[in-house]
Amino acid sequence: MAEKKKTTKQQIIDWALGGGWHWDKWGHLQKTDSTGRQYRIKLSSTAMRYEVKVTHGRGDSEWMRLRSGYYKDISIHPTNKLAGLK
Repeated sequence: MAEKKKTTKQQIIDWALGGGWHWDKWGHLQKTDSTGRQYRIKLSSTAMRYEVKVTHGRGDSEWMRLRSGYYKDISIHPTNKLAGLK
């Protein structure tokens, strides 16, 4: 049985930058969709977090984790989507 090829941090960065993501001033990747909703990818040395910005009734906002995963478990699907995030 063939061993699954591990995805690297740099491959995630390349995938994101090629898909319209940009670096923010804190070193995270961000993207705003057509409805104005903001998404962020936080990268560590071994894992990534995929987050969305949520606004509370008081007007303050915070980042909420949608999915996360270790690079070794993540793959870039042929349809250009990330797989392996939980």
